Amino acid sequence: MIKKEIAHGGFASLVKRALELGIKVKFYPGRFSLVKFYLGEDVIFSRMGIIPLSVHPARLVVNKDLTKTILGLMDIRTPKGIVASSYGEAINLIRKEKIKYPFIAKPIDGTCAKGVTWNVRSKKELKTAVRLINSREIRKWLRSDKFLIEEMYIGDEYRVLVFDGEVISCVKKIPATIVGDGISTIQELVNIFNKKRKKGFEIKIDKVAKKTLSKNNLTLNSILIKNTKLKLRDNLNMSDGGRAIESTNKMSAFLKKTCVKSIQASGLSWGGVDLMTNNLSSKKNYVILEINSNPFYNMSESPLVEGAGIDVSGKILKNLFPKLKIK
Repeated sequence: MIKKEIAHGGFASLVKRALELGIKVKFYPGRFSLVKFYLGEDVIFSRMGIIPLSVHPARLVVNKDLTKTILGLMDIRTPKGIVASSYGEAINLIRKEKIKYPFIAKPIDGTCAKGVTWNVRSKKELKTAVRLINSREIRKWLRSDKFLIEEMYIGDEYRVLVFDGEVISCVKKIPATIVGDGISTIQELVNIFNKKRKKGFEIKIDKVAKKTLSKNNLTLNSILIKNTKLKLRDNLNMSDGGRAIESTNKMSAFLKKTCVKSIQASGLSWGGVDLMTNNLSSKKNYVILEINSNPFYNMSESPLVEGAGIDVSGKILKNLFPKLKIK
């Protein structure tokens, strides 16, 4: 049985697939939360939740500003932005560097979209965004008091997985969205969507979704016009009802090479690249948003991915245990 603490995420998928393939897994609770994978005489240890590949160099990409600096030195495009530690400093730097609205504001070392505000269009909204980053609820997850303000790139966002110098998966990420049929209420549309989802990955009607409804003068009892799309939140997290559409074969050789360079420049052999582009077959129109050293990759695997997907866990386990036989 997979432990409760890893019920979601790539690590849970890795453990499940290991057990399916005959690899034994043992958990060691305590200060380091170690996990032992073993097949015959081959033994590999990891910490709970950490894929056992290129762990130590990953510290380079924890700091988003450092990541942008590294990518910039490789002539890899990233969003234009500034780093600040207060609202006043941010306003001055925005003016000095001529950063254009709309912005995205996010902690410099955050994860899982914690403390991120999208589509900031005024000083008032920026002040609210900074207040969120500095709130007690968000600060407990952060090491630094600095944050990033970046121009929002208009395009689609993709999660690209790079492993051992090769792009093995690319999925288009879509935030929790419902589509009107001219008959069903918003609540009914959400219920229909959730029935098709794996438990723990449904659309949530929380304060974020309710705020979106209010902004659009809608309620849960409103009926959307047929084919009208309603995005209920800005983040693309699968755990909040986001979708992932298999897109690997649509990706240009140029963008694949760029993503591989991004991972290698960060000192990793395994990682996820958050790529934005308005044309996945393009050779120039793109930006790299972030590098993830321990990416949530369930979105590339069945049953979450829409499309064929890929056995990411199988590839990782085959690398760790070369003798392993996978069909």
